[in-house]
Amino acid sequence: MRLLKLSLMGIAFCMVLNVCMASSAVPMLEDAAGHMIDTLKSHRSSLKTDHSVIRQAVVRYWLPHVDVVGMSRSVLGRNAWAQASAEEKKQFTSTFTDLVVRTYSTPLAEYSGETITFYPQQDVGQDGHFSRVKSLIKRPNGQVIPLSYALVLQSGEWKIYDFSIEGVSLLQSFKNQFDQVLKNSSVKSLILEMQQRQLKAA
Repeated sequence: MRLLKLSLMGIAFCMVLNVCMASSAVPMLEDAAGHMIDTLKSHRSSLKTDHSVIRQAVVRYWLPHVDVVGMSRSVLGRNAWAQASAEEKKQFTSTFTDLVVRTYSTPLAEYSGETITFYPQQDVGQDGHFSRVKSLIKRPNGQVIPLSYALVLQSGEWKIYDFSIEGVSLLQSFKNQFDQVLKNSSVKSLILEMQQRQLKAA
């Protein structure tokens, strides 16, 4: 009986420890942002003509910290996601991930010495598994742009599932667009339309 109690206490301690170990997403965000800024600085002269450098950096330093499946499920909508086949879910997630990378990468081509400051993490809800981190991007001319990250705790690690620029949610913006398409089309048609748009933008 005593061994069972110790085992249960150990499990509970590990669960608490996992949350505590991941209690702040700020160091992760600062590290990813630091790598991104270093990349932008070292390739500043060619950023506007060679976007591949930026996208590679986003995929390497930023994408591993994003809950791409969760974002895909949320942006597509509960009903459409439930009705989609396993292959359609896979294709949509892949296509949407490419769209998010492109959306995040495009403004970075205009890098001109901006810096970013992160503020303490704020818990959202009571279970400690959702949080938000606010930051400010400061341009050389003094202009500041608020950028907020929404995060979810998964297996002891914080994952980004949305970010808002000047109060505008990326997730909600895309969801509104996709909802309009899905009123008259299927998920398969939406995927094809997204792929065609990305080919034109390439």
